[in-house]
Formats: sequence, structure tokens, C-alpha cells
Amino acid sequence: MKFKMNRVSQIVAAGVLLGGASFAAQAEITLIKQDPKPYDLLSRLDFKVGGSIRPQFQNTMGGSDKGSFKNNGYDGGTRFRFSADYYLFDDIHWVNYYEVGVNIPAVFSWDQHYQKGVHDTTRRQLYTGFKSNTYGTLTFGQQNSIYYDVVGAKTDVWDYDMLAQAPGNGINGDYDGSYRSRKMLKYKYAAGPVDLYGAYLLPDDDLLVNGNSLAYKRKGGGSLGTNWHITKNLAWGTAYNFTSAEVKSRTKVDSKDYDQSILGTALAWTPGNWSFSAGGGWYHNFLMTKIANDQNYFAGNAYGVEYNAGYTFPINSYAIQSVKPYFMGDHLEYVSGRNYQRTDNGLGVSLKLNYGFQVDVEHVITNSTDKIGDINLVRLYYNF
Repeated sequence: MKFKMNRVSQIVAAGVLLGGASFAAQAEITLIKQDPKPYDLLSRLDFKVGGSIRPQFQNTMGGSDKGSFKNNGYDGGTRFRFSADYYLFDDIHWVNYYEVGVNIPAVFSWDQHYQKGVHDTTRRQLYTGFKSNTYGTLTFGQQNSIYYDVVGAKTDVWDYDMLAQAPGNGINGDYDGSYRSRKMLKYKYAAGPVDLYGAYLLPDDDLLVNGNSLAYKRKGGGSLGTNWHITKNLAWGTAYNFTSAEVKSRTKVDSKDYDQSILGTALAWTPGNWSFSAGGGWYHNFLMTKIANDQNYFAGNAYGVEYNAGYTFPINSYAIQSVKPYFMGDHLEYVSGRNYQRTDNGLGVSLKLNYGFQVDVEHVITNSTDKIGDINLVRLYYNF
């Protein structure tokens, strides 16, 4: 059943969704706790569930988005996760993870509160593998890329973000190996204070783009990365990803091969109540041209930087845990293949409440070639 919701009724609905979940604490819920006993196979299993419900409002200054689903209120990334750890022998564990994104307005057909044609649910991650303190962790499936783990995640800490880093700007981060990579074999090994990463990207199915007139196909690829824990509160990550891809026309026999690569580095520092992060990357044959076709789909070179600084004030009274004001920004620029650049700078405040609730408010000023308007954003969270 489809119906329209005004601002008041949507806020009430969001409150019901959040309030109805208030029985849980702000942590993953352990349904089965691992406590290995002889001849008891179930005692070897650890099973947890968790998630985050995220209603969001986004307004573009000047009214260019008046009446849009973002302006009316929409889902800002609700997800639910399920993890299982099964003890096998010695220090070998069989691990499994599933994370699904749920577009709540789309599920309930709340008209004008979601983009038409989107899926109600999206598989964010699904992988299996083995974990060992001695030998490292080997997993296969759809999972966070090495690049995101050691570079992107360090600046993916505010809401209107990932506008200049590789995982947020390629053709599709699930396919090109930059974000939640499909069909990836990933290995991680802790060598003292340095985490070492390696991954192999298997060939993938076609991804239809440009109104289904073109098909992007990943033919293979790989990643390398390191994350150096310099101190307890300071980490430095560096990663490289290579993807061999083909863009082909569905109506003609024309096609073109691309060697795509991204190279990036980032720092995250949390001294006391302060938090700082900064990162940047170089992107080759990765970002799209303005008028893309099978012979001219990816721009030659581009780069992006992101940065963030904040301070957390502990409150711990009147149901308020903490208040965190922060500054954030980014810059994305094409070096060849297209004349485009954008710079975003903004201020935000994050209010953490009891029982897993959180409210973020941000104002972002944008200066871009295509004259994108400034943004006001409000996101509500219930984390469990």
C-alpha cells in the first residue's frame, strides 16, 4: 500500500521504529556464546547479531531539491549484521559474516521517501573463512576491500562523506574492487604492530551501466595493503588495488580494456578526547568521464583528499553520553580526461544518547565545477 507522509508523520514513524527497538543495548547481541566443551558441538559456536537503523534528512540550500525524497526524509543506510565464529581446533576458527542493507521506506512503499527503482534490500557483505592468531585470517566472498579497511575507513567517520575517496567515486565499489568487493579472496596477517593484507579479485559478472547500453566486466585484479599501529592511538594505512576491466557496448561489438588502479594512504589519531584523520589517493582509469561511452568511459588520472578533526565532551547525565563537535572536508580533482573539481568543508555535531541512540547534524559548504549547493543534513541512529 502506497501513501504519502508529511514531515510530522515521518518523524513519528521514525520514532516508532527507533523506540520499538529500545529494548536492546548499544552493542552486538550474543545469541549463542562460545564455551567449548568435549562432545558438545554447539558449545563451539559464537553467534552475534547487530545493526543500525538510520532515518535521515538532507536539504540542498537554495531549494533545488524541494520535494525530493532526500528533502522529505529517507533511509540513510539502515543495516543488520549476523556473525558466526565456530571453534575447530588449536586456535583455528571458522568465521562467517552477513550484512544486509534495508531501505525501510521502500519496504513499506512510503511514497516520495525513496528513489524509485531501488531495491528494498541490498547485500552489503557475505563471506566465510578461517581465522587463526598464528596463521592469520583468510576469507572469501563479498567483503570490505583492503583499500577501504586501511585507507577509506579512517575518514569514513562523518555522514556526508566519502565524496573524494576511491570507494565512493568509482563505477561501483562492489565490482571495481574499491569498497565492498564481490568475489574476493582476502588474507590478513598481524606481524607485530603492522597488519599485512593481500587479496585476489576473481572475474565477476557484467554490471550494466549507462541505461543498460554498456556493460562493465571485471576480468580480475588484486590488492596489497599495510596498517601500521605506530602507537595505541595512531595508525597509518597504505593500500594499492589493481583491476583489469572491460567496458563493452551491448548493441555493437565494440569494447575497450582498462587497467584500473588506486593508490592511497591515511592516518588516524585519537589522543584523549580528540580525534583526527586525513587521507588521500591517486586514481588511474577509475573515475568516469562526463560523457561516457565504451571507448571513452574512464578518465585518465584524478586524486582526492579527505580530513576530519573533532573533540568529544563526556556528559554522562540527562540521558546524554557525549557531545562531539567536528570539522570535516575533502577535495576531488580530475587531472586528465575531464575538467572537474569539488571541495567540501563543513561543521557537524554528534550527540550520543543512552540505549544506542545518536543524532548527527551537519552543514557542508561546497565549491564545485557543477555548482552543487551547500548541504544541511540530519541523521538519527539506533545502534545495537
